[in-house]
Amino acid sequence: MANPKLRYLEAIPYQEDGQELVLLRDPLRISDQMLAVTPALYALMTLFDGKRTPESVRAEVESATQQPFSSEDLESILAQFDQALFLENERFEERHKALLEEFRSQSIRRSSHAGESYPNEPAELARQISDFYGDPKGAGTPGRAASPAPQALIAPHIDLRLGGPSYTHAYRVLAESETPDLFIILGTGHHGLPDLFSVSRKDFQTPLGTAATDREFADRLLDSAGNGLFKEDLAHRIEHTIEFQVIFLQHLLGNRPFKILPVLVSFSYLNFQHPTVADQHRKLFDTFLEALQRTADQSGRRICYIASVDLAHIGPRYGDAFRPEEQHIQDVRKKDQEMLNPILSGDARDFFRYVAEEEDRRRICGFSPLYTLMTLLEGRKTRLLDHSHAIMDETGSFVTFTSGVIERE
Repeated sequence: MANPKLRYLEAIPYQEDGQELVLLRDPLRISDQMLAVTPALYALMTLFDGKRTPESVRAEVESATQQPFSSEDLESILAQFDQALFLENERFEERHKALLEEFRSQSIRRSSHAGESYPNEPAELARQISDFYGDPKGAGTPGRAASPAPQALIAPHIDLRLGGPSYTHAYRVLAESETPDLFIILGTGHHGLPDLFSVSRKDFQTPLGTAATDREFADRLLDSAGNGLFKEDLAHRIEHTIEFQVIFLQHLLGNRPFKILPVLVSFSYLNFQHPTVADQHRKLFDTFLEALQRTADQSGRRICYIASVDLAHIGPRYGDAFRPEEQHIQDVRKKDQEMLNPILSGDARDFFRYVAEEEDRRRICGFSPLYTLMTLLEGRKTRLLDHSHAIMDETGSFVTFTSGVIERE
């Protein structure tokens, strides 16, 4: 076997019968398999970097543990990872290519989280979302539409089972406003995008129906921004951050016509600070924003932007060595408030500066769409509507999230 190289995988710590294990799964769902490994095997995986031969891996393990480690045992482990499509090799590339071709041939992006994060049955899903508004943590029953359409909403993308009521604070504002012509949804691309942005031309299908994508707007944006925006289309296949917003829009607007533009955004503050790639990434960022602004101005459409964001990710589930306690939650929420102050005042640069100075130690996964939105609407103030958190698992790992609105001038 060639030098084994592990793909990027999600690693989730858990316990089974008192034993500490790590669950491995493919965040892109190119593989639908999951493997449970011991901490020792998890440590061994770090040697699958594409630079070491199997023999050098085996020798390194023996040297570190002072225990025999046979070639047969290593081959068995590698065969397991290969079977699960967890290695970067020809077998994985063939599967990836087949999925890409299949997805590109489809005009509809079908729901990927129905029956998992929310009900698959339309009436049950509609009841669940209605109940979110009436939940003690929800925004309450919306009144009549009387206000101009908002310029932008900030809404969570947390699993609906854990943070559904928080969404309603943003969507109640929309319910009590005139309906925009187009919703440009800036979703967090959790798995990375070489070109920072990915626009899909596909309609989005959920149990509540099919939301039409504004293909005319998308094509004009492509003409303005240049190629590259659609080549990462596969990233939309299982990403939930746009899908969840579509569900709330469909529930709220019912039969009223509306269109969406699905945009995944993925970059770190490091993209603009790395000595060798900062200029390239800043050019990609500026080019996209200029093209988006130009296309929006020329479209004649009444547009509402939606930034689909979560904030801090803390605990063993996300790589921390400690189990969070209540004081950790309070400290992180306080840090959130400090970080959100530039958002409230409309200062994108100060927001960027805060995350950079903190070195993103709290893993703000909504940084890229928030920074994009705030740069696009530089100087526009946000009104904070809700700030919540959810406990994710038995380790106490938690996520914070927020809802907000930018009113139209």
